[in-house]
Amino acid sequence: MKLSEQTVALLKNFSGINQNIQFKVGNKIQTISAQKNILVSAEIPESFPSDFAIYDLNKLLGVMSLFQDPDLEIGAKTMKIGGKVDYMFADPAMIVSPPDKDLIFPDPEVSFTLSRGDFSQVIKAAAVLGLPHICVEGKGGKMNIVATDINNSSSDEFTTELGETSLNFNMVFKIENLKLFSGDYNVEITSKGISKFTHTSTPLQYFIATESDSTFGG
Repeated sequence: MKLSEQTVALLKNFSGINQNIQFKVGNKIQTISAQKNILVSAEIPESFPSDFAIYDLNKLLGVMSLFQDPDLEIGAKTMKIGGKVDYMFADPAMIVSPPDKDLIFPDPEVSFTLSRGDFSQVIKAAAVLGLPHICVEGKGGKMNIVATDINNSSSDEFTTELGETSLNFNMVFKIENLKLFSGDYNVEITSKGISKFTHTSTPLQYFIATESDSTFGG
């Protein structure tokens, strides 16, 4: 089998969330962060013929990059890459894997569309200003996305208006938890400490925990 450029790009994104991954039979790939506060799931064009575990996904992708569109032969204990490399599978017991059951997502109180441009800009602003948090806030009838430092009342801030809302809330995310694949997203956030980011053009979803400092006043 071969992996499309899109699938390889998704796996690169996954590797930033967890370096190891458990592949399952079929066309669904998933990973979960070591802290279990980020879960990501995607459907891909390819279908894997068997279950296997990879301990270092970045290393695997690096080996694949040695070849131009390499063929992958999935064996019992190894993957042959480009007809030249025998890449050993890991013991599944060594891998931090998502639960077998699908996550039950509560009814969201907050929902909006986050464009690629707005997200890229707020992340870049946070990096330039040295800010560790991204907040989605409802205040004064407006919904904003804000780069800030919630632990420093005198910190710089970067704010982009997302729309209108009648609710008052402040949902807090750590920057390092927002490792999203490029694109536009439909975002849903609950007061129960969890959010869902659904890609608008790729079958891809992230479930990301909000921080305990988040507030929802209704």
